[in-house]
Amino acid sequence: MSRKRLYLFIILVLTISLISTNLWVPKIKANSPTSVIEWDENRQHIDGFGGSGAFQKPSYIMELPEPQRTKILDMIFSQEKGIGLSMVRNLVGDGEAASTIQPEPGKFVWDEPDWESAKDDFDKDQIWFMREAEKRGVTTFFSSVWSPPAWMKTNDSVNGTGEGKLKRENYQDFADYLAEYVLGYKEHFDLDISYISIANEPHYGPSYSGAVWTPEEMNIFIRDYLGPTFEERNVPAKIVMPEHMHFTEEYALPALNDPVTADYIDVVASHAYGIGTDVPEFPVSTEKGKTIWQTEYMNQGEAKQSYEFNTIRDGLRHANLIGDMFDVTGISAYFWWWPAAVNGADGSDLIRLTTDEDEEVNGMFRVFKRYYALGNYSRFIRPGYMMIGSDKSPVEGVQITAYKDPETNNFSIVATNNKDTKQEITLKLDQFPEKIKELVPYRTSGNENLKKLDDVKVTNNGKAVTINLKSNSVTTFIPKEHELPAFEDMKDVFSSYEAEENDGQSKGIPKSKEKTYIKHVRNGDYIKYENVNFADGTANGQPGMEHILSMDATVKSIDGGSIEIRLDDPVAGPVVGEISVSNDNSNEWETFSTMIDTNPSDGAFGFHDMYLVFKGDSRKKLFAVDKFTFNDGIDEPIELEKHLFDYEDGTTNGWKGRGGSEILEATQKEKQSGEFSLKTTNRTSSWHGPSIDITDMVVKGEEYEFSAYFRFVDALKTPSTVKFMLEITDLGGTTYLPLEEVETNNSEWFPLTGNYMISQDISSIKLYVETSKPEDSFYIDNVIIEPIN
Repeated sequence: MSRKRLYLFIILVLTISLISTNLWVPKIKANSPTSVIEWDENRQHIDGFGGSGAFQKPSYIMELPEPQRTKILDMIFSQEKGIGLSMVRNLVGDGEAASTIQPEPGKFVWDEPDWESAKDDFDKDQIWFMREAEKRGVTTFFSSVWSPPAWMKTNDSVNGTGEGKLKRENYQDFADYLAEYVLGYKEHFDLDISYISIANEPHYGPSYSGAVWTPEEMNIFIRDYLGPTFEERNVPAKIVMPEHMHFTEEYALPALNDPVTADYIDVVASHAYGIGTDVPEFPVSTEKGKTIWQTEYMNQGEAKQSYEFNTIRDGLRHANLIGDMFDVTGISAYFWWWPAAVNGADGSDLIRLTTDEDEEVNGMFRVFKRYYALGNYSRFIRPGYMMIGSDKSPVEGVQITAYKDPETNNFSIVATNNKDTKQEITLKLDQFPEKIKELVPYRTSGNENLKKLDDVKVTNNGKAVTINLKSNSVTTFIPKEHELPAFEDMKDVFSSYEAEENDGQSKGIPKSKEKTYIKHVRNGDYIKYENVNFADGTANGQPGMEHILSMDATVKSIDGGSIEIRLDDPVAGPVVGEISVSNDNSNEWETFSTMIDTNPSDGAFGFHDMYLVFKGDSRKKLFAVDKFTFNDGIDEPIELEKHLFDYEDGTTNGWKGRGGSEILEATQKEKQSGEFSLKTTNRTSSWHGPSIDITDMVVKGEEYEFSAYFRFVDALKTPSTVKFMLEITDLGGTTYLPLEEVETNNSEWFPLTGNYMISQDISSIKLYVETSKPEDSFYIDNVIIEPIN
């Protein structure tokens, strides 16, 4: 045998050997961005995902008829049928926001003679909510204090107004109150309260239930009263603090830096209001080994209730935020505010229960994309999991985080693609204890709601997989042996409807070669979408926008025609809208629209199958069809107005303190002109100051000039930086834009000015003034917001 033939023979033998030993496998595409998932890189443990039943919101669910009541509860708590929230946050009763266990000194309700007859009505809705959650596997109950009982407070009210605080002489009473709450709920209701938070948003004194605490007061109370009391009485609940409104650990620092107090604290928690895209670290909490939670967030404010804030854009915003908080801050739990409720501001809810004309729940509900995006985490990342290492951003616009169950070797990989184009990514499964053969994807996108997709094969002997991430989507991958059932296919008005991805169509409709749209339709053709939830026919959650719904069709005209929107039957079903398509034969994708009839008798109201029926000249190709989307149908010009705040009516003109501790008053002591100005005192942080929400005063796409006059109350020895600012919230988060910054100790009135073009993407915008020194008090006057024509 020649040497050349010998070499070929050896190569052939080696090749056969490699194949037989499973070492020869299909190659992963070399040009795919790669994220290495590190099984042995253990990070923080996971406590779970939760929502709140505070302020009697579960009572609306209780009022629902069956089977809707069970359906909503399953959608919240069931891992099989819903998003599997695994924690419930309650409100510790104060006598107004919920039942109190001690309405007056020395008297606990369960010591009263009539307790057994009164027991069933005590804190009825929250206890019912917890028990329904328990039936669906929830074991973690977390209770937050909004206010101590009124008799313990300096303002004799559960409200936070007037700087209402817990009186120092009642610190021990309040410690006993919380101990009795935990022990009493176990004894009388057989409910284990796992965690107690001593204060909700302690820096803020609201007009509803609330109490103001300083960081040092929280430190003293936990160190000298609550910790020792829980220890002495063997109270099993863990202590949570400080639950500041903004996502920061600063309010916890005195307690964390006190070695005695720090030993009593189990969880450092904060809310996420005002957070932008830069998620902060909690370095001291991490150094001290404390568990970190995000315990309340929602789409706050009326401006966020427009149609776009309920679609996939909002879903992706929350998906990115959750991933960042787990990765950067190292949180172990994430809470939404209310999972399901009736609210004028839909941004509070994942699911909104709709009501009739008498404001009674009517059994219908609306589901927002944020529900499904949160579910991409909560359904698949369970209590007891750990976060593990991953290359979080293998390519711009993609976020990947990973989690494992050390007990079962189950795992979840969450991949968010924020790009408008699909993205191919390779996942390398490093040091995984078992050979992974297949992954099951569950995807939320513009037209999908946690949809279970086809299995993905894992190659390289179970060590690598190439995944295709759809544009603007969040996808969770879990191993095949731990797959969960598919969700009920329940569509909604906040999803898009891709023409080629329908639930049925008439014969003869051709798809494009790319299979991304329908090539053309003819007269009488139709496509069908099953189980569309129109709910109350509303797309925009703002007041006065009920029953306003429109539909947009993205088509490419050939000979033109129309599109009938019919319900339940393509021929006999009622027509609730008709879209006219011009015959311009432009060969360009265009959008055509119509309003939708949402009347309760035979309109787009409740659940229906939806048929899109195409009409036109029977001999012609009418148009190509790409997709359909709903909208709020609002396209009316808004008049540009100038706004002046001169406080001449003797009020604050709607300005409020950003922190809640500030005192704002219209005063005649100083004024730039006229008789009044606005005085701000009692600031305790540099960011405290007067603020006003101007969202409804400005028009998107227009440029405005902002101006004001400023003066310090007292002359300064050293300069302070005066900041004239905008707080801008959009789908990317919240940013803080300086209109003008002046470092000065000028004791006279001086002007502040700046211009800003209002972005189309803003959801809320606030104007405010602050200074770099917390002790500064100051006046403002003649604040003007003026459009630049």
